[in-house]
Amino acid sequence: MTSRYLQVIPDNVPADGKVSFKNGFPVLSFTVSAQDGLLDPQSIRIVGNLNVYKDNLSPNPSPVRAGDKITMNNRLGIYNVFDSLTIRSARTKMICESIRHYSKWMNTYTALTSSKGDQMSHLGESCLIYPNAETFRSAVVINNASGTETTSFSAHLPCGFCQSGNLVDLREGAFGGVTVEIMLMPDSNVLYFEDGSVDAGQGEAHYRLSDLKLCCEVKDMPPDMVQAQPEGSYEFNTITSLYTSINSTNAQIQYSLALRNLQSAFMTFMPVSHINTLTADGSATTYPSNASGNASGGTLSAIKRVQFLKGGVKHPAEFDYNNVILDAPDTLLPDPQIVKGLYDAIVPDYHQVRTTISPINFRRGYKMGTLEEETSYNNVALGGAVMGLGVKYGIGDAGEDFSQQQFGVSIESELSTDNPIGVYLFFKAKATLLYSGQGVQLIQ
Repeated sequence: MTSRYLQVIPDNVPADGKVSFKNGFPVLSFTVSAQDGLLDPQSIRIVGNLNVYKDNLSPNPSPVRAGDKITMNNRLGIYNVFDSLTIRSARTKMICESIRHYSKWMNTYTALTSSKGDQMSHLGESCLIYPNAETFRSAVVINNASGTETTSFSAHLPCGFCQSGNLVDLREGAFGGVTVEIMLMPDSNVLYFEDGSVDAGQGEAHYRLSDLKLCCEVKDMPPDMVQAQPEGSYEFNTITSLYTSINSTNAQIQYSLALRNLQSAFMTFMPVSHINTLTADGSATTYPSNASGNASGGTLSAIKRVQFLKGGVKHPAEFDYNNVILDAPDTLLPDPQIVKGLYDAIVPDYHQVRTTISPINFRRGYKMGTLEEETSYNNVALGGAVMGLGVKYGIGDAGEDFSQQQFGVSIESELSTDNPIGVYLFFKAKATLLYSGQGVQLIQ
């Protein structure tokens, strides 16, 4: 089967080709048009250049120099700027998959599915991901003396639709074209200052994308398929995301998901005060923490007990996940069952081949305050701090029906002060797209 390789320019860019959230272009849209061919979704790449500026002077903003403190999350690289990812049918405009809080999902996904070697080699080259905060800042954020240097990227799009392993029939009477929409992240939730304070004259710090295009592979239609009716199905695991907050020692979270084949669920945490501010990393995944008025930040709130619920009843485990290691006061490690739950929720251990999760970056003991300190959450080795709670449903790749009963989780922690903690929840469920000349239908 022969292939052709396409380069698609964005549907909505300004005349100079430079895209900036601060300057009024918060959405990127690419359309692979309907044609006689089979799209390989795994081949989709977003290609372009990234620049970071410390002000918004017109016409030429000032690039970041070595003495400036501006940086962003090193484990995310270019995914720092992706707030949400939406895949649509170009023919019917129907949403096939939409992942909100995409960068939060990618932070945990990258930590669990890539090794240190991956992040030091091909992920650093293509997606600007590095396992060390200072290396990332030097290689990606800081510009050269003339200010003309650009950092190029060619980023794949991890999501259920793109990673199904199936091909998409692009014929007009079948699925038709595919539209990829990316909502960009606000600058204040991407960039932050390493010392935790905004330097004078740099409050307009922002990032800018340029020379953007989508690249993909389209395979020629086999002769026997050309004669067949343009109808069929496309199966994949879709990701659904929700956001809430907790602010108590005993937190209860419940949602009606209306998902018939839920594979797994996981959640990550971050202080609400860290969202959309240049003084903290808005994309980090940390333990819940207590409030504090000093520069070192509040103490971490250890999670003591977790219950996953279905219809208000413990499920799939009929026991509590107890952090029994807390009985040893000198131990900062979590219960291994908590770690395994997060593993299985994202990539079950029988599919797992590499990871950067370890007792180094999953442990407690880091600080939530001044970011320049060696013990700060953004300076934790192996890419930064990691924390999450997860649960897998069913045996093997079989999921469970949550269309009639609520998903729930009960969390007992040491969160004893008034410090709201944002909770980002992600649900993986099987979905099927049915397409024909009459249209496209999504079944979940």
